[in-house]
Amino acid sequence: MGKAKPRYCEVCGAPIRGSGHRIRIEGAEVLVCNRCYEKYGGKKPGTFSIMPTGRQPTRRTYSRPARPRPAPKPRTERPLYTEEIVEDYAEKVYRAIQRSGKSYEELSHEIGLSMNDLRAIAHGHREPTIKEAKKLERYFKIKLIETSGEEVLEKRSIPKDYEPTLGDIANIKIKKRKKK
Repeated sequence: MGKAKPRYCEVCGAPIRGSGHRIRIEGAEVLVCNRCYEKYGGKKPGTFSIMPTGRQPTRRTYSRPARPRPAPKPRTERPLYTEEIVEDYAEKVYRAIQRSGKSYEELSHEIGLSMNDLRAIAHGHREPTIKEAKKLERYFKIKLIETSGEEVLEKRSIPKDYEPTLGDIANIKIKKRKKK
């Protein structure tokens, strides 16, 4: 007999070790991992509900005085093209640094990136953000961003056998029942 297919939590998507737990959420019976069971299993039925808010739940670890938020800028229409970092970005940045004849320290001050960021990008340990790439492009006069019009490139590939979990689609909110 073949190995049993691993089962995944229907809320967070984590592989379930052991038999998992069946709990009721909004009248539906779902299979959950130990962590989600601890989070939602001990609640009385109907004390939490799934709200598709599309926001990540906020995790508060410590409280700090609220900072006044700057007024939101009016949103401008997004252009119909995507900006992507070129594949050989590391090589281009590294060569430009060599050509400049300056130390990482000097360059970090002049470009406005930390030495660690600069080194990580030049050695290909991480891709620069669009903002960082623009600073590097301006400074070294090299091309690091390619724009492709109209076609929106798919950013993340999803494996064929992927099944979305409840947690992917909805955010679970725990509602306190109002005492009447």
